[in-house]
Amino acid sequence: MGLRRAMMIGLDGADPMMVKNLIAEGRLPNLEKLLKRGIATNNLDMLGVLPTITPPNWATLATGNYPRTHGITCFLNHTLGKTLGITELNWDSRRIESEVIWEAFEDEGKKCIMLNYCEAWPNRKEGSNNIFIDGTGVVPFLRTSVGFQKLVYMKDDYPSIKEVSHVVNQSSGDCVVYGDQVEEFAKKDGMTKEDLLASMSGNFFKNDDRTCVKPPLESTAFVMYDFSAEEAANADTIDRLYTPIKAAKGWQFSIPENALEVAVDFNGALTRRYLLITASNGKDYDTYTLYVNKKINTPLGSAKVGEWSQPVYDVFNIHEQDTKVAYYFRGIHLEPNGAEGKLYISHVMDLEDKSYYYPQHIQEEMLKDIGPMCYFATFDRHTPEGDEIALESFKMLHDWHIRATQWLFEKNPDWQLFYIHLHSIDLFNHWYIEQSLEGTHPDWKRHAELIKRIYEVNDAYVGAMLEYLDDDTTIFVCSDHAAIPRSVGYENPGIGELSGISAKLMSELGYTVVNPIPNMEGMYAIDWSKTRAVNHRTSYIYINLKGRDPEGIVEQEDYERLVQQIISDLYNYRDPKTGERVIAFAMTREEMESIGMGGEHCGDIFFQLTRNFGFEHGNSLQNVTNHGYSLGCLCIMAGAGLKSGEVLYRPVRNVDIVPTICHIVSNRMPKNVEGGIIYQALKD
Repeated sequence: MGLRRAMMIGLDGADPMMVKNLIAEGRLPNLEKLLKRGIATNNLDMLGVLPTITPPNWATLATGNYPRTHGITCFLNHTLGKTLGITELNWDSRRIESEVIWEAFEDEGKKCIMLNYCEAWPNRKEGSNNIFIDGTGVVPFLRTSVGFQKLVYMKDDYPSIKEVSHVVNQSSGDCVVYGDQVEEFAKKDGMTKEDLLASMSGNFFKNDDRTCVKPPLESTAFVMYDFSAEEAANADTIDRLYTPIKAAKGWQFSIPENALEVAVDFNGALTRRYLLITASNGKDYDTYTLYVNKKINTPLGSAKVGEWSQPVYDVFNIHEQDTKVAYYFRGIHLEPNGAEGKLYISHVMDLEDKSYYYPQHIQEEMLKDIGPMCYFATFDRHTPEGDEIALESFKMLHDWHIRATQWLFEKNPDWQLFYIHLHSIDLFNHWYIEQSLEGTHPDWKRHAELIKRIYEVNDAYVGAMLEYLDDDTTIFVCSDHAAIPRSVGYENPGIGELSGISAKLMSELGYTVVNPIPNMEGMYAIDWSKTRAVNHRTSYIYINLKGRDPEGIVEQEDYERLVQQIISDLYNYRDPKTGERVIAFAMTREEMESIGMGGEHCGDIFFQLTRNFGFEHGNSLQNVTNHGYSLGCLCIMAGAGLKSGEVLYRPVRNVDIVPTICHIVSNRMPKNVEGGIIYQALKD
């Protein structure tokens, strides 16, 4: 018998109902193989913790604890006693208040690898022998990209080059937090850009080789009133460059006759590169080739229309230093006569930034051997062109994850625990599920198919991992939640947004008072001197309490009466369009303890919404379904120590995964673990 090992493959947003249906259709062959070799419930599901949001559930899958214990209570956090105008960024190990499984494993001398696992970063244990690669966002290194994605529009009658920058969203409605958002948060809190950069690159440990970054942990809460985080998430998230096409002139090496040229600006217009447009058949223009300048005849990269380039290795001057970077581009359109064209350029990856690797010395060798990743593309959503390129980019991203995993296993043959988090299904849920039902969008069938296709992309990763499934290895494929669409014609009335403060419904009920911010359209501030309570994040109502909250106006003796009044008003509220009840249930701080909530990171009231008024996920119970989708968590287990080809007839909870892994690999459980071993799945 060799080393006992376990993998926890996290597919963010994966719906067990969808997986079961797609397996039946023959579209997920690798998950089907895993299921036949392993064990799951009849519905392939397990119960997650509340709310049905990414960070709390991945924290539970790493600790075996409920949110009350591990302290991660929503996409963003809040701590009682701090101003209610502050939210605390999760996706950070320093938020977890429990021991995690890889720390328990390391205590017994076992090597662990965490690849982009939510809240695994930064490593909390100085001198650790474990390996950590980011985990601060939906894809590795997204916060440290040094150039935003770009669409290049080319035309022979454009008079000059012009760039329109993307909108910096203040919310995280689709679970994405970009680096520029973190920078914007810091500006609001009085931090300079230099302060922010220092905080994001400061040493977590003194040993330079094992440096961990410390990103900011707090930000000003975004107040939503007359528009939602869903709308903000669909705002323009790409730079657009308009540049003229000209006849190629002044090139100091041989180029094809009749070649055309285009100037392309990068790096805030500090870096200029040149595209040469040519015809591979000598007749119709169809190829883009990128050069540093007109003097050096070695191209940076090339792509035909409809194709992606190989990784482009370049050098940008960043903060007055020459920095090696990498990016990709894809030809989208080119008129045969060369009069007009369109090109996509990916986010730019800083190849010298080692701050999100632990230990840092693996960064250079890893990127040399497997190449740079391609960040996902998102632009012109709900158009065939934009949607197909987004899907292609996720295929490339997941291929990188496959290569990265294989490389990490090859370099660390003694590994015994592997945790990974892949986020593409969740993003496609946020982007398309509300437009996937008949009557929601003219292209609803294509949107529904796009969601199915992203499951196939994730299935390919599972297939690559099946190669490691042997007599000593166990694989757990799990998700943190899924997503459901609202029925046609239903809208959220302004409560329970993913991030920040939702003020609309609570204002209608008379508890929250907001004022528009002058000269900032759509921006509001809370008037704390008149606000008795606010809806904070997806699931909480906070009383603005004297003696606890810095701006508190509610007297202690009025607390209980006000809590009960708000709960009654929430239950009595009816949607003005449909006349239906919006609130599924609401609990006091005492009552929420029964479902694993409570403690200093929960509000005074915990509430959930009925299924037609939520935001894909985060607002309703784990086993709620709607229109063929569910909010359940996926759980398929196979390999060493487990039964094969059988059905589990007991409920599985995500608090049970950690203790079961520990039992199979013969390791002690993390301290304060609250789940139990899934004995019914064990061979013996």
